[in-house]
Order: sequence, then structure tokens, then C-alpha cells
Amino acid sequence: MNTAFKKTLLASLVVPFALGVSSASAAMITEWGFDVTSEFSNAQETFGEIPTLQQPDARTLEWGLSSNKSSLTITDVNSAGGGLFTNVNIVDGGVFTHNNFTQPASGAALESFDLKSSLTLYQIAPTGDAEQTVSRTISSFFDETLDAGVCFPESSVPKCDDIFTIGNIDDIGFTDLGGGVYRLVSDAFIIDDYSYTVFLELEGLGLLSNEACGLAGAVNGCVGLVTAENKSSEFKTRFSINAVEVPEPGTLALLGMGLAGLGLSRRKKAAKA
Repeated sequence: MNTAFKKTLLASLVVPFALGVSSASAAMITEWGFDVTSEFSNAQETFGEIPTLQQPDARTLEWGLSSNKSSLTITDVNSAGGGLFTNVNIVDGGVFTHNNFTQPASGAALESFDLKSSLTLYQIAPTGDAEQTVSRTISSFFDETLDAGVCFPESSVPKCDDIFTIGNIDDIGFTDLGGGVYRLVSDAFIIDDYSYTVFLELEGLGLLSNEACGLAGAVNGCVGLVTAENKSSEFKTRFSINAVEVPEPGTLALLGMGLAGLGLSRRKKAAKA
């Protein structure tokens, strides 16, 4: 058997083997359980005659001198039994609530805070023990507006709305989907032969006027939300997960060997011709 024929035969055997490896790869995770936990940190208050900012627990900030204190809360969600399906559905995440009540001007108020949210995913189907945590920290500015005078353009009247803005929106990679919804895309992570990406969506956000941004201590063109006085406002989050198959390094190596063998054989034939 001549050398060129041997190499051609070797290449023809290697390529089908390399292509066949992918058919034996691990299955995609199709269903996940999940646990969403959030906490406030680095909360700062404005200058005031009387400090009022308190943090009773990791998910609550409150301030003000009235009997009805203003507050921020964030609820956690979990579904250990599953319910999040890859490439299929979107599920509800935590709910951000601002309880906005009129406060005496002599008291200090919330000025800024960080909100860290972590999503932990647990493999449900097919049965397995894969686990992954995705975390993001949102830095926010806040303005407890004076309930008198001229309000900013987005505000209700006669009492001015309060203002939240996101200070690190460019750093964490939010994109505007329209309709008051912004999306954050996580870094992809690989489990076996699949690359998974989590998508987090926040409702109620939008571009604010320069006047509103300035009041909250943010730059022009900031993204945030406003909340009406003397009511509770809820802002919801939701998330989904997508997956795409990725070739294994071994598969790529074998495929490369096969293609190299075919190329060498062809060059030998061309040289003899």
C-alpha cells in the first residue's frame, strides 16, 4: 500500500470518528431550580438635623421622622423544585418596593446605596448536581424631593415624585429593550458541552430628564425611575436562561487531525502529478 493511500485512508477514518464524538456528548440541562437573594449595602444618607437612616435587615432600608417611615424593600424568590426551562420561558425574580411617605425636612434621608442580587441555579432535569451562581451589584442614587415648589418634568403634581437613578449602568451592561424594560446579560458559563447565558430584565426604568438626573446627583442622560408620593411603588424583575452547544476540545483536535491528513494527502498527490 503506497504512502499517499495510507494517509488518505487514515484521514477518512479520523474525520468520521471526530464528527461522531459530538453525538456522545452530555445532554443539555433543560430545567433548573433557582434561588434569588438580594441585599442592600453601603447605604448613605443626606445631611440633616437628625440622622434617620436605618437598616433593620439586609433587604430593608428605612428613613424619616414621620410615623410612616419611607422605606425600600426587596423580596427574594426561590423554586427549589424547578420551573425555569432552558430556551423556553421567563420567570419572575425579586420585587423592588419603595414605600414613599412625606417626611419632615429636618430629618436626613436616603442618598445612595448598592443592591447586590445573586441568582443560584440548580440542575433539575436531566438529574444531576450542577450548580451555578450569577451575581450583579447595582449602584443607585436617590433623591427625597421637597414636596413644594416646581417639580421636574416626569413628576406628578402637586407633590414631587422621588427619584432613583442607576450609577453604574454602563459598567454592568444594561441594554434598553423599550417599554420601560432594561436587560442585563450575564457572562456565559459552560457545563459539559453547553454554554449557558442568563438574561435579567428590570421593569419600570427609563431615561430621565436632565433636571431629574441632577436632583438625584447623576449625570445628564441617566437611567432611573420615579415614585409618586404617599404610595407604594413596585418594580419587578424577571430572568431566563438560554443555551447553545459548544464543541469539545477533543472533538476539535480530532477534526483538525483529520483535515490535516486530507490536506497532506492532496499535497502529495499534487507533487507527484
